[in-house]
Amino acid sequence: QCQGRMEAIGNPQTLREHLRKVESRMGELEKYYSAAVLAQEVLLKAKQELQRRFAPRISQRAQELFAALTGGRYQRIALAEDLSVSTAAEGEDTLRGSLWRSDGTADQMYLALRLAVWEVLAPECPIVLDDALIRFDQKRMERAMDLLKELSEKRQILLFSCQEREKEYWNRM
Repeated sequence: QCQGRMEAIGNPQTLREHLRKVESRMGELEKYYSAAVLAQEVLLKAKQELQRRFAPRISQRAQELFAALTGGRYQRIALAEDLSVSTAAEGEDTLRGSLWRSDGTADQMYLALRLAVWEVLAPECPIVLDDALIRFDQKRMERAMDLLKELSEKRQILLFSCQEREKEYWNRM
């Protein structure tokens, strides 16, 4: 019985060699883990720095653009630390997320945010908007087209749409 147990355990030299390999692999994995933890810390600090440096400017510009897109109905837009967006209409004291808004208003909010990020973070680059106005009613689309025309005087905007109404409005302008 003892002989069977010893054979099941294996040769002590083979076991030591296997243990050495496992410990070596653990050492390698610990290095990867340490590198991953360090990378997470650096990315978190970079995110916080970006938020500190850019979030106020992006929020301010998005608020201006959102007010223009909504004809002044929405005067406040806020970019939270987790990069979620909230808005308040004229007369509202509480900022609310996009779930509280109509689809058209939520799309206006996100368009304002995209345009603000573009202006603040990529001032030399063109912007590509693909069906960005698709859920806008006619009045919202016209306000957005007016704003895009104004912005396009200084920077390139590529607007793609599956509808003809943007093209027709542009031609009338």
